Amino acid sequence: MTISRRHLLGAAAASAAVAKLGATLPRRPNILLILADDWSWQPEDDRDRLIDQLPTFARLQREGTSFRNAFSASPSCTASRGGILTGQYPWRLAEGANLASILPRRFKVYPDALEGAGYHVGYARKGWAPGQIEPARRTRNPAGASYEDFDAFLARRPKDTPFAFWFGSHDPHRPYVKGAGIAAGGDPAKVTVPSYLPDTPVVRSDIVDYRHEIERLDREAGALLAKIEAMGELDNTIVVMTGDNGWPFPRGKATLYDAGWHVPLAIRGPGVRAGAVSEVPVSLIDLAPTFLGAAGLPAPAETSGRDLLPLLSGRGPFGRDHVLGSMERHMDGRTNPGEGYPMRAYRTARHLYIRNFKPDRWPAGNPSGRPRDRAEIEERSFAGFADIDGGPTKAELILRQDDPAVHPAFERATGRRPAEELFDIVADPWCLTNLAADPKHRALVRSFGAKLDAELRATGDPRAQGQGNVFDDYPSYSDPGFGRPKEI
Repeated sequence: MTISRRHLLGAAAASAAVAKLGATLPRRPNILLILADDWSWQPEDDRDRLIDQLPTFARLQREGTSFRNAFSASPSCTASRGGILTGQYPWRLAEGANLASILPRRFKVYPDALEGAGYHVGYARKGWAPGQIEPARRTRNPAGASYEDFDAFLARRPKDTPFAFWFGSHDPHRPYVKGAGIAAGGDPAKVTVPSYLPDTPVVRSDIVDYRHEIERLDREAGALLAKIEAMGELDNTIVVMTGDNGWPFPRGKATLYDAGWHVPLAIRGPGVRAGAVSEVPVSLIDLAPTFLGAAGLPAPAETSGRDLLPLLSGRGPFGRDHVLGSMERHMDGRTNPGEGYPMRAYRTARHLYIRNFKPDRWPAGNPSGRPRDRAEIEERSFAGFADIDGGPTKAELILRQDDPAVHPAFERATGRRPAEELFDIVADPWCLTNLAADPKHRALVRSFGAKLDAELRATGDPRAQGQGNVFDDYPSYSDPGFGRPKEI
């Protein structure tokens, strides 16, 4: 565990102040955030199909509220996690909009606010990452004090103190153990292969390995719930289970197609409706103001997200019918060092509008020479299309790109894209048909474009002010833990 003396003293002072208030304070709920690493929402994630494969997530859906239109703030780990912690859009977080960056100290995070109000705060495994802490002049990870596991966290919890714990799993982030899913009983014939990927045995096996890791996440989540239940505190604990961004497959993670930022989300806790399913678009930046509100604290004035309690309780209007998404630099894999592929998105329950600010750049990173063999791509040593995680499916697309059965998927994942894209998610859930160039949808494209521009200007996005190149100029900070072996 790493925890600074300053934070220990600050937490002690806050706890003393809260204790002095005594009975005047209502009983405040515990908060448990279970955050997967690269978990996309899929049609098969509906509750009735998950009872056998993901019983913990199915339980949270059954005993709480689940969301069919939940989105991360960004399809990239660092920016998404910064959005969760601050409740702000990533473009408002300066360097924090990029992968492997910093989260400057001036940006307030909800764990610090909860700790200041007397909560016991901490995280295990992956907190805010990848990036570095010291260059931001922070004394610890923005997710809180670091603990080996939940038991170590609870061992340091003062008596009668509410807790806020961030469990940051490394699953289902790559690399995977090839064939582990099939060895564990997974059936390649039963997985869904999205239409933007080639339906081949390699891809099916890769998806089985991905699902295998989600099942491991679910088991660990179940152990956390069982421990809290044994403590007699589950009914006074807000439990959130979700993913930081989409799955690590071509045309998923690091894109603003639905597979890149549409994530599962279920919330259980006091005052939360059981068995409710919401179609309202929500964002993971809504979690920070929700946690603060549940603790009786106001959200900072600069917060972009909204408190989800009206939706969770069913007692009031939420007041928003869309979410915004953003992408800046993921991996540094383009001609000029530092260049990303800047995108913004406007997503309603039915439509997805994407603005590509630099359509002349390669969206997945620059191509490279043909690799020598499959292992070179699977092990990340291949430098081409750097924004796509190395793995069997990426290798399948690159090595078989001239195969007529694979070439369309290769082009969708790596080819240049127009400045505007529009998709009807109801008719086209895999985002295959761009309607932006269709005259029949011209008015809709203009409407979404104008709405997006207005919100970007109102929230101070440099891209909307002609100053977007600032994101390309921010340095990358190598993360010593990036790519380390998973903690099982």
